[in-house]
Amino acid sequence: MSEESRRMIEATVANLKDLNEESLRIMQSSSEVLKARDAMDRQSTVEEPEAKGA
Repeated sequence: MSEESRRMIEATVANLKDLNEESLRIMQSSSEVLKARDAMDRQSTVEEPEAKGA
């Protein structure tokens, strides 16, 4: 993990500490959506070279 990523995570966590419970629930579900999107992006970048070679 890069130092920039580490700083961004620390800043995000600091912001999350100030949120109320409802906002935290929204952030949790949003983070799950983003995690799924990132997984799909990683999967598509792995599959693209295979498709081009076929």
